[in-house]
Amino acid sequence: MNRPPLSWIRSEILSMKGYSVLESPDGTIKLDAMENPFGLPEDVRSKLAREVSALSFNRYPDPHARELKEAVSKVIAIPPGRLFLGNGSDEVLLNVFLATSGTIVVPEPTFSMYRIIAGSIGRTFRGTDLLPDFSLDLDGVDRMLRDEPPGVLVLASPNNPTGLSLSMESIGAAHRIATKWGFTTLVDEAYFPFHGETVLQSLPEAETLLVLRTFSKMGLAGLRLGVLIASQTVIEMLDKIRLPYNMDALTQKAAAFLLRESLPLLNAQVQEIVDLREKMTREMAAISGVTPFPSRSNFILFRVEGPSPATVFRTLLAKGILVRDVSGHHPLLSGTLRVTVGTGGENRTFLAALKEGMKS
Repeated sequence: MNRPPLSWIRSEILSMKGYSVLESPDGTIKLDAMENPFGLPEDVRSKLAREVSALSFNRYPDPHARELKEAVSKVIAIPPGRLFLGNGSDEVLLNVFLATSGTIVVPEPTFSMYRIIAGSIGRTFRGTDLLPDFSLDLDGVDRMLRDEPPGVLVLASPNNPTGLSLSMESIGAAHRIATKWGFTTLVDEAYFPFHGETVLQSLPEAETLLVLRTFSKMGLAGLRLGVLIASQTVIEMLDKIRLPYNMDALTQKAAAFLLRESLPLLNAQVQEIVDLREKMTREMAAISGVTPFPSRSNFILFRVEGPSPATVFRTLLAKGILVRDVSGHHPLLSGTLRVTVGTGGENRTFLAALKEGMKS
């Protein structure tokens, strides 16, 4: 019996659109991926090289990542027993979705990997629209959760790609709605370093409250370190399905070293990015046809009027600047692009190119 090609692949995967990463030619100013543009100074890199050179690469890493957990624990002031580490926040999300049941509900537009990860493991996913100003539609969340099997409500604050944060009051209200309908609330605080507000200070610890963090945005994107903060009981459940040795030896040693030795440097870079973000927002608002949205992250969503987002994207790319055209991701994002805050020089180059591109 002849079967069609790839008939052994699940139909959901065959039809799924995966996460796309844009290729950037050499010399491109890369302002599309929400990365820290500054990097590490040479003296820190030299010390780090000595640290990792002593690793035994013929041996498996610590399966519990104890040194790294201790370092993370001191940074975020949460006991190690309440921390779950993953290869980026994506792996943490995958484990949470694998361990839970019911429907995954997410206000949109938001980070596309929530939908992709849910689809990859056959979970039911439901998006509920944000309001036109990108704030949370609590009535819409209530209606959605009422009719779905209890699962996980994901709230991103600050949100990608909007850059806006949800108020602590609205997050608290959504969590109460989720609890009423039997859902667990996962608050994704990936951009916390640039925002500074966290539900950990406003909501009581509960087994139905999970908080996701990452160290990628503040300068360790290459190490892929995601962290879930939850009750110890939840952490123990997630550890049952965590793949053995999921945190490699390089990440464990390098991240622990940098969090111990270079946190003041990374925090100073974060503050510089915040200052540059505010300056960049003001200067973008002064360009005719450009409307930036207020951001609490390390990127800025902006709407263009006149030339299409695709035209602006191509114009910038022709000048060696890579941003992200998100205008087709959701109806509420019509006419928008997203730009990461770069160095002062990179931002000036972008602004000059954007100003010129808006005249085309």
